[in-house]
Amino acid sequence: MVSVGAVYSRLKSRQTMELLTVQEVSKIIKAKPKTIYQWAELGQIPCLKLNGTLRFDLEDIKNWIKACKKEPSGGYNMLSRLEAHPKGGKK
Repeated sequence: MVSVGAVYSRLKSRQTMELLTVQEVSKIIKAKPKTIYQWAELGQIPCLKLNGTLRFDLEDIKNWIKACKKEPSGGYNMLSRLEAHPKGGKK
């Protein structure tokens, strides 16, 4: 979770910070609210705790989603395996 000092310095550098609730983040990433709470507790998703309530900076969530994205690897091609063994047995 982010410290109050970090939040304050970010607020000074940016004019506004759009804060989201657990339910809003849940809808954005299509995960159950319970999962969002677990990820926050484990430090797996960027969040703020304000007076005991979890909030999420929209910009942080967007960046987190981008950082989670995996690019496809060129090492494995499922189609080549299917073509090598036609239906009904081995070649």
